[in-house]
Amino acid sequence: MKYLGLVLDAKWNFGAHFTQLAPRLLGAAAALARLLPNVGGPGTVCRKLYTGVLRSMALYGAPVWVDSLHRKNRTLLRRSQRVLAVRAIRGYRTVSWTAATLLASDPPWELQAETLAAVHRYRQDTRDRG
Repeated sequence: MKYLGLVLDAKWNFGAHFTQLAPRLLGAAAALARLLPNVGGPGTVCRKLYTGVLRSMALYGAPVWVDSLHRKNRTLLRRSQRVLAVRAIRGYRTVSWTAATLLASDPPWELQAETLAAVHRYRQDTRDRG
């Protein structure tokens, strides 16, 4: 069942959500990549915007699904992040995930999701206390 952009299943493991999210991210990355040629092209600011748009797509609903980041879900998320990071650094497709995300100054999305969840919990606790 799809609700507010998140694909929910009976076990709340969000496997279907990440399975559908990965091709959507790669499709959006390919569409935006046509605007960013490897040789020359836009500078750092435009490339940060490119990664920011796709990061927001990937991390949508992170406070809800962050606890279900198991190995398979994490792999699907990292695969998409690697493609985006390689494009942002103007690298070759043989560059590893670690090197690409480090050079792109883009921390792992699972860490960013945990941060977003922690901020959400903090704000919720503060709101509950008045």
